[in-house]
Amino acid sequence: MPDLIRHPTVFLAACGALSAWLGLQFNDGNYGEAPQPGLYMVLTGVWFGLALGVGLWRFGHVSPAGVIMVMLVTWIAWEAAVNVAIQIDGPLLAAAGPSLIKSCLAGFVAGAVGAAITWAGAAAFVPSLRRPVAVSSIVMAGALLGVLLPATNYFDGGAVLLVAWQTAVAGLIGLNMLGSERPRSRVTLAAGG
Repeated sequence: MPDLIRHPTVFLAACGALSAWLGLQFNDGNYGEAPQPGLYMVLTGVWFGLALGVGLWRFGHVSPAGVIMVMLVTWIAWEAAVNVAIQIDGPLLAAAGPSLIKSCLAGFVAGAVGAAITWAGAAAFVPSLRRPVAVSSIVMAGALLGVLLPATNYFDGGAVLLVAWQTAVAGLIGLNMLGSERPRSRVTLAAGG
């Protein structure tokens, strides 16, 4: 197991899962009232930014200033995604009335927005993340997992969405760092990878 956790995909996925758990356990609330734009679940974005910053520092050789920038951009991505979801599921498509399709659409778009901004913050510092396969896999995973948004009303609050989304997006960032030009250490998988 120690060799496995030194793999960027596993390390970042684990950090993503931990940040989701922290976001669910330690959250300072909202600064705004839906459906108005605001700052929602602020610490959730901060925890995810910290998780990505640590992973990018460890495997992508990002400087401390770069880590702070990744944290800030990731928090902005979180807030943008939440506000996009609130607007689509609320006033933007209010005439459509409440529906599962509208909530799924809100989650899909918000998931893509959050993943795209998160990717951009990381890719600014890690050249291997600038490949088309990196951006497309990260944004598509974010969009598809965003469709879990309606499930947050029925299962464990935000856990069903946060754990899946943050684990997958962070893990894909780690996976796409495998081709990084400057590995910090030799990383091997026990099962021949």
